[in-house]
Amino acid sequence: MSVGDLTLEPSLLYLAAVVFLGYLVQTVTGFGSALICVTLGALAIPIEELLPMIVPLSFLQTSYVVIRHRRHIAWGLLLKRVLPVMGVGLLVGMYLFRGVAGSGLRYAFAAMVFLLAARELWRMLRADATSPGKLPTALSIAAIFGAGITHGIYASGGPLLVYATGREGLDKEQFRATLCTVWLTLNVVLVAGFALDGAYDVGRMSKVGLLMLAVPLGIVLGERLHARVDERRFKLGVYGLLILAAMSLTLK
Repeated sequence: MSVGDLTLEPSLLYLAAVVFLGYLVQTVTGFGSALICVTLGALAIPIEELLPMIVPLSFLQTSYVVIRHRRHIAWGLLLKRVLPVMGVGLLVGMYLFRGVAGSGLRYAFAAMVFLLAARELWRMLRADATSPGKLPTALSIAAIFGAGITHGIYASGGPLLVYATGREGLDKEQFRATLCTVWLTLNVVLVAGFALDGAYDVGRMSKVGLLMLAVPLGIVLGERLHARVDERRFKLGVYGLLILAAMSLTLK
């Protein structure tokens, strides 16, 4: 099947479905699109080829949330801690990304996803998981710095950032709007880095344009689910899916 000069390969159609799922989840929760897209997408496409296609897609969804829900952004936390610390980590991760490729990148990513998702499942299933205490400042900064590194390597800093910011007392609306502001800001840097490396030829940009069509569908359904869904059960399902996908990556 083809559209113009672009052949709709099965892997590209599969990736479009993954993109839809990823942005549905992120519109509901404020994070998860890159983690889902990279984890599930890597089952069909090498991570080093996948990332330049996935990262630009975030601009549509994050811009929508940031503009529409800007009154909920926790500017103090964002400007004083998250962006400065995570920004430094991002630059470190982008440097490290250039030295890792192939199966090593896939296995390292699978291990990270499995450990983080399993940890979140364990935490949520505990009786006291609904009221975690605030992290010590040093541990919070370390987690945010680590989130920057993983975002620079895998475009997936969400789990560590959620670990840090999820204990800052933000409500659901503040949490989503603040995290989307982070992804919008940092992904501009990532895309600029990919562009400088020559990642965006005509063929790849055509694929990005096609995948972009799946994003609004995820946003529309995600907005409807955001106000109605049982967020705890929703997250349990997402983390369970990520664990299965990480295990599949190690067998690929």
